Amino acid sequence: MKEILDFQQVRRLAREHGLDQVLNEAAIGELRLLEASKGEIICSKGERPDRLYFLVEGKLKIYTTSPNGKSLLLRFSTPPALVGDLELVNGKEAKNTVQTVSKSLLLGISYHFLQSTYASNPKFLHFMLGHITHKLYTFSNFSSLNLLYPVESRFASYMLSTMEQGGQVNEEIQTSRLTELADLLGTSYRHLNRVISDLCERDIIRKEQKKIVVRDVEQLREIAGGNMYE
Repeated sequence: MKEILDFQQVRRLAREHGLDQVLNEAAIGELRLLEASKGEIICSKGERPDRLYFLVEGKLKIYTTSPNGKSLLLRFSTPPALVGDLELVNGKEAKNTVQTVSKSLLLGISYHFLQSTYASNPKFLHFMLGHITHKLYTFSNFSSLNLLYPVESRFASYMLSTMEQGGQVNEEIQTSRLTELADLLGTSYRHLNRVISDLCERDIIRKEQKKIVVRDVEQLREIAGGNMYE
């Protein structure tokens, strides 16, 4: 990630996302504004992070990997979201990989500073607790989506979660990467390809210049059943 040396922007982003309500001036002075390019890994499974990150712009994809190399999508995160909060609390290695979906901005602050100054701060601990409980609540929903819903619903949910304005999705759903997407959704390439072909025949989506474009958002939402990976 590339650091942006602009303290005025740091203060503005901290204020816009309410961080000035839980961090004092000294802590805000420790914040570092970082720009991550599209597809950049923020934290990998098995790593031991040394910073807490606040996502203030962009979108993140969180997934886990098995020993055989397969990946399973857990959720997407949008601002305001935290990266490294669980590891700050339990001191253990990251269980999941966090990757940007689009160019993103994050505010980072070192664990060392937080542990030495905020370990017993009630306002900060309450702030952290709110984010952690939200993750536990949404993880239950995502587990249900991965285990109980058909592939068509999971794919529709994924499409809606990654959709940009105009109905075009991000490059990570290029048709050349459907094997990777099938792994993320917990299915086979052949099954996912059948689902995509069926949706194309129903004119809900279409393949265009090696990307998948949504033609009927309402039908896609109906298939997703109100479930989103975020």
